[in-house]
Amino acid sequence: MTMRIAYGAAYAARPTFSARLGDLLSAALATPRLWARRQHDRHALLQLDNHMLRDIGFDRARVEEMASRPFWRA
Repeated sequence: MTMRIAYGAAYAARPTFSARLGDLLSAALATPRLWARRQHDRHALLQLDNHMLRDIGFDRARVEEMASRPFWRA
């Protein structure tokens, strides 16, 4: 039985510097977008009436509690 060792495969799996930098920039931009989306969604929930909130499984107290949280908290 012959065993082959693929040395090149181990190096091909490592991301390049530019790929890592791209991932870092992407993550850095994703966080403010998430925060803005959270703030928008909470504001939109506040605009719904009680009947609509019940339809989606929320009540006014829970929505007001969610809206009072800082945008960086889930």
